[in-house]
Amino acid sequence: MPLIAFEVIDSEELARRWAVPESWVREQVRTRATDPIPHLRFGKYVRFQWGSPVLDEWIARRMMTTNRKSSRDLSKEIQ
Repeated sequence: MPLIAFEVIDSEELARRWAVPESWVREQVRTRATDPIPHLRFGKYVRFQWGSPVLDEWIARRMMTTNRKSSRDLSKEIQ
């Protein structure tokens, strides 16, 4: 079975590409994160597979559209 190769990057590079603080990226891979960013762990080193389907799916789940209702709007509808 052929190995599909993706670019492997560190948290600094992922933060740069997503234009977010590196501290936010590191926080999103911790075990206490609700839905951690898919990552590879090599001891204390954390890496990400740039362009992989799992990373693309993770970011797609966070994409918001303009018609998405906030929890505040939903609570008003329930009453």
